[in-house]
Amino acid sequence: MFPSPPFLVPPLLSNRLPSTCVTYLEFHLLFNLPAIILLGWMARKRLRAEHLRWIAAVLGIVVAFTYPWDSWAVGEGIWGFGEDRVLFRVGNLPIEEIGFFVLETIVVALLVVMFLGGARQSGAGEKK
Repeated sequence: MFPSPPFLVPPLLSNRLPSTCVTYLEFHLLFNLPAIILLGWMARKRLRAEHLRWIAAVLGIVVAFTYPWDSWAVGEGIWGFGEDRVLFRVGNLPIEEIGFFVLETIVVALLVVMFLGGARQSGAGEKK
């Protein structure tokens, strides 16, 4: 459960949430999705098809690597997720946790595109 300051919980959500806690999905909608939209907008001029292919490949690696150990840790009781705060599970993990892997990877990838997307290696593709 993530406690949320009252000013961050929209009135529609706060009326039905006990003690102003948000679900995992609502957390993504309140914090991660706006960050991705903002970063996507900021990176829009640098973002190219090759970046999207690279991001897709990294997403595959992230999910393939992170899912097994995170699922194991939840299965072992190292940490857990309240049943009333998640939509459904894929194995031991809430779908929102898998979404977290994806969303955070997209945030980092967009930051890389913003700050390094236009950099080129000197001499690459140049004829001498």
